[in-house]
Formats: sequence, C-alpha cells, structure tokens
Amino acid sequence: MELLDHIYWRQKREFALPWDRYEAWVVFAVEEGVFRFEIGGHSGEAGFADLVVCPPGVPFVRETVTPLTFHYIQFTADAGCRLPPGLLHLNDTKRLSSTYAYLRQLAEDSSPESLGWKTHLVADLWQLYHMESREAAGVGKFTEDALMADAAAAITAQAWEPLSLLDTARSLGLSPVQLTRRFREAFGETPSSYLKSIRLSKARTLLKDSELTLAQIAERCGYENGFYLSRVFTNASGMSPAEYRKRHRV
Repeated sequence: MELLDHIYWRQKREFALPWDRYEAWVVFAVEEGVFRFEIGGHSGEAGFADLVVCPPGVPFVRETVTPLTFHYIQFTADAGCRLPPGLLHLNDTKRLSSTYAYLRQLAEDSSPESLGWKTHLVADLWQLYHMESREAAGVGKFTEDALMADAAAAITAQAWEPLSLLDTARSLGLSPVQLTRRFREAFGETPSSYLKSIRLSKARTLLKDSELTLAQIAERCGYENGFYLSRVFTNASGMSPAEYRKRHRV
C-alpha cells in the first residue's frame, strides 16, 4: 500500500460535490457525525467506527446527514487488494480511537517522516479490519469444508445490506437446505444464526458508542426498521435495545 493523501475534516456540514470519481482507492473514516453514501451497488449510512471504501473509477455519491468529522484517505493498493467496497465496521473502538488521535496529530505535517507514520497508521486500520473479519468468519474453527469458509466470508461481507441466503446458496451452487446442513456441520450454527450474531454484535457496539436512533442503527446493521431490530435484539439478549444502551453507558 502507498498512501497518497490524508486530509482531516472537522464538522463538515456538506460536501462540495455530491459525487466524485477517484483514480485511486479512497476511504472516508468517520470519527463523528453521519453521512449517506452510494458506491456501485452498495449504499447506506455511515458514522463512528465505519470506514466507507471506494475503489478506483467507481462513482462515490455522498450526502451529509449531520456535521461530519472524518479522515479522507487516498492510497494505491496491489491488484489483489482484499478490501470490499462499501461500508466496513470496526468493533475495537478503543484501538480505533487511538489510531484516529495519532492521525489528527499528524494531519498538518507533510514531512517524509510524517508520511511514514501515517502510512503505518492507515495500514493498522486494514490490519484491524482483517483481524475482525477473520474472527467474525469463524477462522480458527475446525472445518475441512472450504466451500463453507467461502459462505461465511460472503455472509460477513454482505451482512450490513439486505441479504438473501437463497442467493448466497445459489452463488455457491447449493440449495438452501444443502447450505444450511453443511454450514451447521462446519460451524455449529445455521447461516441465519451466524448472520444474526454478526448484525447484533454491530448493533450492540452502536448502542454503546453512538447517539444514533434505533432506526438508524437498524439500517446500518442490515435490518428493515427499528421495530424489527428491537424484536430480534430483545429475543436474543433478554432486554430491549433501550435498556441495553442505558446499562452500558458510562
């Protein structure tokens, strides 16, 4: 990876351009506020602990919802770059906040030494994402079924969007029944249960670490609306989202 540009924007009320197209990879790493985006077939809202990734040559449509504080990062990557376009969410907010703090300190420093430090910090964001993705995908669980490893990775990558497990099964050349049986044999749970656990993990993080409404959290976790998220969350956790947020606020 080669870092080309890093700009720290504070409390940006609106974007100068409603959309743009870049020659290199671009990431908006959000510290505070919310914005809507559309990148290819990926769309949604992004806030704290979200990275919005746009590949080269793809239109990046964006609109602020609330004043936005974020890091604009532009870089080149190898042909085999494994960053999926769209929304990436990071759960380790303590480590993320530390990385953002160092990037803020270096934002106005254009020296070669500073560029090296910033490159290291940006690389740390990708390492954090890949480590969390491996954990979410069940890497380390015993399975000899490579196709189910692909299934878990596909579900993880699309968890924040409307996801049809029927389409996932078809993309793997399986029926839904075959996918469910083999996935359970590989990971000890069904694809639906696995998807729910990923989404609820992100919902818990947003309830603790953001001021987003339940409807906004639902949209960013792949649920149709706040009412449905509340029902799923309560059934799984034994308490409502509001009660969970109250208990886990410091």
